[in-house]
Amino acid sequence: MPTDAPYRGSITREQWLLRETRTVARLRNEAGESYDPADLVARVCNENLFQYPTERELASVAKACDRRLTALSQDPATRAALIDLIANGTADQSAQANLYAMARDNRIVWDFLAAVVAHKFRTLDRSLTRPEIASFVEGLRAQDEKIARCSDATLNKIRQVLTACLVQCGMYDRRSERLAPPLPDRTLENCIRANGDYALLPAFGSKE
Repeated sequence: MPTDAPYRGSITREQWLLRETRTVARLRNEAGESYDPADLVARVCNENLFQYPTERELASVAKACDRRLTALSQDPATRAALIDLIANGTADQSAQANLYAMARDNRIVWDFLAAVVAHKFRTLDRSLTRPEIASFVEGLRAQDEKIARCSDATLNKIRQVLTACLVQCGMYDRRSERLAPPLPDRTLENCIRANGDYALLPAFGSKE
C-alpha cells in the first residue's frame, strides 16, 4: 500500500466481514473470466446471500468485500491465489488472508499491523494493552486532518474493530492483553512477498 494512501474510517461500518468476503470470493472464482462487479453485487442482492434485512446493506457490504479482494494485489495471479485462499482455505488461512485484504484496502489497518503488531512480534514483545491500541488510534488523529475530524466515539470504534480483527485471527487475547503470533502460511507468505509488502510479514508470523 502506498504510504500516501488516504486514511478511511470505513472499517467502523465494514469491519471484519469474513463470512461475507468468503462468499464474494467464491462468486468471483465461480465467475472466472466472466467476473463482473455489477453482476456480482446484483446476485448477492437478488439471492440475499448474506441474509441481511435490506438490499441497501447487501449492496454496500458486497461492494466492500469485492473492493478488498481486488486490492489484494495488482498482479492477477497473486490476487487469484489470495482470493482462493479466502474462498477455499482452512479457517486460519481464510482469516489471515482476510486480515491481509483489509490491510491492503485500508491504511489504518495497514499501519496498525506494520507499526504495532509486526513491531511487537519482531521484538518478541507479546504485551498489547488497550491503552497502547488507543494511543495508536489517537496518533492517527494527530497526523491526519480527516481522522482529526472524527469524534471520540468513532475513534473508539476504530480501536474496537482493530482489536476484534486480531481476536478473530486468534492473534490476541483481550483478557490477558497478550499477542500470539500465528502459524505462518506458506501461500500467504509467498503472496505477501510477491506484493513487496515485507513490513507486514512479521504480523503474519513470517520473517522479513
